[in-house]
Amino acid sequence: GDAILVQWGFSFVTIIIVFSVSFEMGVEWIKEAVPEELQEVVSALLEELTTLGFLGFAFFLFTVPISNGESLIETASIYSLNEKEALKELFEGLHYLVFFVSLSFILCTIGGLATFQLTGNKQWSRFEKEGQAAFDNEELMEIKPDEANAMGGLLAEWKKPESVLQAEYLRMRCRFITESTEPALDPDFEYLHYLQKRVAETFSGMIKITPYDWLATWLLLALFFGIVQEGVTAEKMLALYWYILTMIIVMCLLLQCKLVWIKQQLIPRLPSEMQGPRRRPPKHSSPPTVVLAPVFMDQTTLGKPPFQVVDILPSFVPHSFVKLVKEYTKVRPGNKHERLFWFSAYGPEVMSHMIRLSMFWTIISLAMLLSHHMPGIVGLGEELTGYRFFGHVLFIVLAAAHLVAIETVYRNARYFTTVSSIEMLVDRELVEGVVREQKYAKCQKAIDMLFTMNFYMQQAKWLKEQAEAEGSMGAETQRSVAQFVPKNEEEAKTYEELRELFDHFDADASGELGTEEVGELLATLGTNLDDEELAKLIKIMDKDGSGEVSLDELASVMLSKKAMNSKDVKLSEVGKELFDMFDKDGGGEISLDEMTATFKQTGKNWDMEDVEAFFALIDLDGSGIVDEAEFMEFIKDVEAMSK
Repeated sequence: GDAILVQWGFSFVTIIIVFSVSFEMGVEWIKEAVPEELQEVVSALLEELTTLGFLGFAFFLFTVPISNGESLIETASIYSLNEKEALKELFEGLHYLVFFVSLSFILCTIGGLATFQLTGNKQWSRFEKEGQAAFDNEELMEIKPDEANAMGGLLAEWKKPESVLQAEYLRMRCRFITESTEPALDPDFEYLHYLQKRVAETFSGMIKITPYDWLATWLLLALFFGIVQEGVTAEKMLALYWYILTMIIVMCLLLQCKLVWIKQQLIPRLPSEMQGPRRRPPKHSSPPTVVLAPVFMDQTTLGKPPFQVVDILPSFVPHSFVKLVKEYTKVRPGNKHERLFWFSAYGPEVMSHMIRLSMFWTIISLAMLLSHHMPGIVGLGEELTGYRFFGHVLFIVLAAAHLVAIETVYRNARYFTTVSSIEMLVDRELVEGVVREQKYAKCQKAIDMLFTMNFYMQQAKWLKEQAEAEGSMGAETQRSVAQFVPKNEEEAKTYEELRELFDHFDADASGELGTEEVGELLATLGTNLDDEELAKLIKIMDKDGSGEVSLDELASVMLSKKAMNSKDVKLSEVGKELFDMFDKDGGGEISLDEMTATFKQTGKNWDMEDVEAFFALIDLDGSGIVDEAEFMEFIKDVEAMSK
């Protein structure tokens, strides 16, 4: 018997380890699969799973026997019901429910991310490809009146063709760019990247359940338990479950109706749509605008006064108390954009909470279905039809309804991101961050090219210095240099590592390497040289003129080169030398032809389009000429971005 217990104990430990490893591998897989913009969502999910894990641990503590051999929950059960197991079974059921809430959280979040990547993100990416062309081609933004869905109807939104969705996206993008002044944006601004970051913020916010959301959930559960405590029957539990599920689905659809209507109010109008008898352009008008203000801008500035708590207080309430309540409950009048939502200035925040609650309640409902209601629903289906198979079909239909609700929640999140990221709700700080990232991405090739040119310049100087030093040495001096002696412990360690590598390539154990073998050794160290560069280096290494390189000859050159490269090179410190390298005629200015010729002289297969783009970045005034001040200013900018 003891042996069997030990075997079972070992089996349980093995299962726990397998589950732990599987979970960690799953987390790593999700992190790799999810784009960088959505990594914030994964972090938020793990934080919430930690909270749910703590709840599971708390449940465990309540079931651990204490000094009298009974757990806290068993003691409470005996005290209140005179029955030891009653509350324990209920508590274990709640523990079981928490586990399924965690599982549903994971599945729903992964499903939501996958849905966004496969539908919304791909769709936006297709639209973004026409972004710059839309500024010159109004036809890309035209929408037929019968497809416009001006009233914001839900069915009409679902039936919209992709061409209309693209036109709406391009209109919003054009207005976003043209209306932005701080910072001013170029037509190639990565609007898609901005939306992706806002989606990540929205999705991660949905997963982070706030105290207000827990309070609303507690009130819903209090209502639920208040109803069932008068008589718990299977029929009543299933009926309440149906009511809650129906309420969640209706809530999701109502939110989507509101968000679709808001989106329609925010879609900019084209000048061609405004040409009517009531809207004639002025005689001295400014240059034509790509898109005009959306419909919501036509409303009055202040609108109706927002709801105030003091408005419902009776007249006999003391004035001092009314003043105190007014001070602490005063609601700021919302701007035109905020008033499109419910609750005036608090509209976007309240809408965010409602989307979060719809997701959280859907997850709880799904967890209840999986953990408690499956037998009852299968039994109900069998009772209604006489076949157990239809009971399972009913269960699958209910589970599918939850998946539809989750898909609706994430669609609502996408709509909410769109309508809360433009016009008067633009996240200026995030826009500036995207502009910085975009500028850095544009300059990245230029940064790499500058560092590469600096490497060639330093290498050429070093080869020249080595050649001059060799020419000034006598025969005895050269022989002494060939005998390498490490100067410190670090050089001695590097020398030994180099010896091992040298012996590996010295296949015939001759103690010397040929040109081809030296090239392979250097490539292993990460230094790739062409035939001409390698020949120059071999000439410097080969102090005794044997045509081959010994370990000491190799070490003498490589370690001195390493010492030179170990110094932190700042482009600003060598900027003048780089400018002089490009300025072939010494006229104090660089032309595109001079820069192109310099890059070609390095012997590398440079992409001349990259060189031209590099020159255009430096030539800010578009004059075709770059002076030293412009060049050094650009060097400082790219150096700051590369930190």
